[in-house]
Amino acid sequence: VREAARLLKPGGRYGIHELCLLPEDLEDSKKSEISRALSASIHVGARPLTPGEWSTLLEGHGFTVTEPVTAPMHLLEPGRFIRDEGLARSLGFIWKVATRPAVRKRILGMRSVFRTFSEHISGITIVGVKMDGT
Repeated sequence: VREAARLLKPGGRYGIHELCLLPEDLEDSKKSEISRALSASIHVGARPLTPGEWSTLLEGHGFTVTEPVTAPMHLLEPGRFIRDEGLARSLGFIWKVATRPAVRKRILGMRSVFRTFSEHISGITIVGVKMDGT
């Protein structure tokens, strides 16, 4: 976010699509549990935020935030994957998952985390507009 704020001119737009946590008042202990599970499954530090926390982060770097939009996290569900990627690309992905044990383990682990915490993990899209003079 800091780099986007540095690079954009006033009025420039910065769009993000990230993981978020719901509800807005989710307990800190549950946030930590979800972050640990995500980080363990994707092997990268993951720190999803609530919609309000995402907005605060962007605003703190000089952006005015448009209305955030959230959607259920169905990223690795077969039907959603086919709708997003098309049949040919989906079949290629399935082949890679089926023939590469390490990839399969990682993908199935991620999907398991998404399913386990489905009531709290969502996708979020936010567009921030850089304010003048920041």
